Amino acid sequence: MQEKNTLNTKKAYLFGSPVSHSISPKMHNYSFDKLGVDATYSAVDIALDNIDSVTSYIRSDDFLGANLTMPLKTGIIKYLDELDITSRLSGAVNTIVRKNDKLWGYTTDGAGFIDSLKEIDVEIPKKKILILGAGGAAKSIITKCAIDKAKKITIAKRFNKTINDVKAFAENVSSETNCVVEVIDIEDRSALKNAINNHDILINATPVGMTSNNTLIDKSMLRPSLIVCDLIYEPEMTMLLKDAKECGCKYINGKYMLLYQGARSFKLWTNKDMPVEEVKQKYFD
Repeated sequence: MQEKNTLNTKKAYLFGSPVSHSISPKMHNYSFDKLGVDATYSAVDIALDNIDSVTSYIRSDDFLGANLTMPLKTGIIKYLDELDITSRLSGAVNTIVRKNDKLWGYTTDGAGFIDSLKEIDVEIPKKKILILGAGGAAKSIITKCAIDKAKKITIAKRFNKTINDVKAFAENVSSETNCVVEVIDIEDRSALKNAINNHDILINATPVGMTSNNTLIDKSMLRPSLIVCDLIYEPEMTMLLKDAKECGCKYINGKYMLLYQGARSFKLWTNKDMPVEEVKQKYFD
């Protein structure tokens, strides 16, 4: 990366915790340099209980924009002036953009996920989607898929203290988009198996599989016509994806979602297209 530290240099950030492992600084700084954008991108570790410190960055004169990762995607909203429709419906933000002295919140996770599906020749319209989990990224994907004319979306999660909030979220997305969104108990194995049998796409949006060979889905529930997605990208092949491969399913991890959501953020900040193919070859393949 070229050294930049002039009065005109703009600053972009990744906020969250932990962020030291993230590939985002590399791909954004490469893209800034490639396109001649006088800006830098750096990762700043900020825990949820220190979220107030974000204001010193996002209200500064040299602020270009920011990405948010866990655990800040929902807590950041109170610091922003406006939200786009996907962030409003999902209740999560992963991108901050300064426009006309106002700070706008966007979520590019859903669009990035949908963009990543072109890697396996899959489109969202008219598809029935089953998603495991209901965190910030999951809600962004659910909202964007509903807006993009998915036929039906089923959320599988534990019926714990957040269940009423998730049901209210599902009802709100349904009413705003005319896509049927429902919630089932992920611990009801019969309901889960029936849902898998009646959906086209299965998405794991939970951390299960990130640090072990665990999976929420029995291999016997998979079938060759099912499209299997895991938002985890380290390891590249979770147990769920290994089972999907053995069953003859189309499958994809979250690596390219990271790339394409980043490209969407880059476009919002700079009004320029990230050199996606170069970034992909350099940092993702």
